[in-house]
Amino acid sequence: MPRIIFYGVQFLIVTMNKQHNAKIKFLKKHWRELAGDVFKATIATFGVIITFSDALLNVIPDETILYRWLYQLVHLPFDKPIFILLLVLIIAIIATIFNWPKTRAVYKDPHSDLRVIVECCDLFDQEGLKVIHAVDTFDTELGRIISPNSVHGLFLQRAQKANIDIDSIIETRLQDTSPASIDEDLPGKKVRYTLGTVCAVDIEDDNYALVSFTHLKKNGTISIQRNEYTQFMLDMWRNLSSPFVRQDTINVAVMGNRFVDLPADFSTEQKIDLMIQTFFAIAKEKTCCKTMRICVHESNIAEVDFPHYELIISHLARRPII
Repeated sequence: MPRIIFYGVQFLIVTMNKQHNAKIKFLKKHWRELAGDVFKATIATFGVIITFSDALLNVIPDETILYRWLYQLVHLPFDKPIFILLLVLIIAIIATIFNWPKTRAVYKDPHSDLRVIVECCDLFDQEGLKVIHAVDTFDTELGRIISPNSVHGLFLQRAQKANIDIDSIIETRLQDTSPASIDEDLPGKKVRYTLGTVCAVDIEDDNYALVSFTHLKKNGTISIQRNEYTQFMLDMWRNLSSPFVRQDTINVAVMGNRFVDLPADFSTEQKIDLMIQTFFAIAKEKTCCKTMRICVHESNIAEVDFPHYELIISHLARRPII
């Protein structure tokens, strides 16, 4: 009993940790569903314990721990409400643990070795290739052009801490890639590349792939049109299929959710859906990885229907965008 209580309390403490604040936000949206599931599970479990504990004592060997535990349970003084409440509380804690809203969905394609994961996680903590969406000039100027709080900005800060000359690496990796145009009026770098262009960069033991995602404007702001999004994704997956970049696992954030001026009705789930559909579309040509993980930022967690997303992915896989 004490061990069960300990694990229950430990679970509640962990969920309050800053790393799991996103799950609390998700819970606010799904608390009715959770409360209903916990109530039904608690009543059902309590009923099973009361009904079958005594009968189980007749078939379980006397020397086992389970027998001693059930014996104590059967002989609890149920005439005292405090003991009943304690038992119900323990059952409710366990039911809450098992019914806690999911913030992760995993889909394994039955016709290939492809796997898609959609979860609330930190992109930089994942194993495998990490895709960093950048501006079409692959600029590295923090503050005026690139927000320090964006995925691109956080990546550049990691490079600075590791004393990596990102500009030199980018220039070397892109020397065989034809520019889309040159614009002398741009702040920072002047050479534009086609959206979807990939530039592989390593920082110590971590593998990254910068991908040109947005247009840099003359005033230093960035943009991508809604009608460019699908083609960008198709080109990105194709370029990530290159043998110089390809890895078994590719991690990518939900592109365009933060710091990008896209229509408000272009929702987080719509973006995720397009990412998945284009991924499976290019997989018919050539694969860029075996596992594709989409990392959802905690600020967007309530916008994703994680409990049902495995089924959603299975439908998306059958109708990829061509």
